[in-house]
Amino acid sequence: MSNTATYVLMAGLPATGKTTLAKALAAKLDGVVLNKDEVRAALFPNALTDYTTEQDDLVFNAILQAANYLASRHRAGFIFANFIFLDGRTFSRREQVEVVLRAAASAGASWKILYTTVPEDIAEARIAQDAETHPAANRTVSMYRELKTRFEPIEYPFLEVDTSRSLNWCVSQALAYLIGPATD
Repeated sequence: MSNTATYVLMAGLPATGKTTLAKALAAKLDGVVLNKDEVRAALFPNALTDYTTEQDDLVFNAILQAANYLASRHRAGFIFANFIFLDGRTFSRREQVEVVLRAAASAGASWKILYTTVPEDIAEARIAQDAETHPAANRTVSMYRELKTRFEPIEYPFLEVDTSRSLNWCVSQALAYLIGPATD
């Protein structure tokens, strides 16, 4: 077992399979998924959820603090979560990625980026299918389209995974990438 945890940034537009892939990978890699939508629902239930940038950043900062705690406990040999999947944020802006890379460095962790994609018609169908059950009530087709227009290119090494393929194929591709040499 390595004494260095790896932060895995699950980047991609809504409905591109970030959560599904993160959960499948965490199950295979002694990992943990820290999901912004689930944390937001716990911290700000029902009418307290406003989806503002301030609330979004507050929730994600809480996730990063939890990741840093897990990474420090991992180094000390108390927690064995080798991979910490940071999920629920698109990482559509460079500064969102850089915040995580700085947090990983301060925690003595390495990092990897998985960028999930699907054809637009599949993403929109997934959004419609999950509309009643997804924890983020603001996850709509119009939000997807708006985010797509301003998604900045990722300027760091990453693996692009087309999640319109089978989950087994996606997991296999991602495992090969994640188990390879660390990025820090």
